[in-house]
Amino acid sequence: MIYGSIPLCGVPHRLKPNGHVKLLDALRRTNLGRFFMNKRIAFLLAALVIFSGFAFGNSYAKNGMLVAPGSLNANIGLGLHYGSGFGLGGGVEYAIGKFVIAEKLPFTYGIAGRVGLDLATSVALSIGAFGTLHFSWGALNFPRELSWIGNFDSYLGLGLTVFPGVGFDTIGGLSYYLSNNVAINLESGLRASYIGILFKI
Repeated sequence: MIYGSIPLCGVPHRLKPNGHVKLLDALRRTNLGRFFMNKRIAFLLAALVIFSGFAFGNSYAKNGMLVAPGSLNANIGLGLHYGSGFGLGGGVEYAIGKFVIAEKLPFTYGIAGRVGLDLATSVALSIGAFGTLHFSWGALNFPRELSWIGNFDSYLGLGLTVFPGVGFDTIGGLSYYLSNNVAINLESGLRASYIGILFKI
């Protein structure tokens, strides 16, 4: 019987006759599989945003910001695990202040806490604390017919996972605001990528 070995993102996997099911499972566990999983989530968000763009054409950014200093927001979402299964995630964030680049591009910074609950094969909990930075696309002054693009807010966070162990971690996300206080949220966070709802408290 002939065996072959094909490296997938640095991880060798044995191929056997009629072993395509195992190969697909192995692929899902690689970085390439994670990439396609995130693409599927992004496609779903894009479809929702396009629909919202036609239904809600107004921009909700004020002074070029969707997340202003002093605001408190919370998010919760369904997580699609990189390998298989699903999870839940969410957290809260407080916007502390802002700074402006080139006199017209405001960035908001704050602090956030995140919780990720992995329900793939067993229950696993992660807790993290992050410093965050936001940029609203509304600061780019799109023409009236494209004003809905100004409802995008992109952000990233740098910080630490504090449970189950302590270690450096990051989060990043994109929100599309349907009103002044509610947004569709896509976040790559603790243990998975999440799609859900963000709302201002």
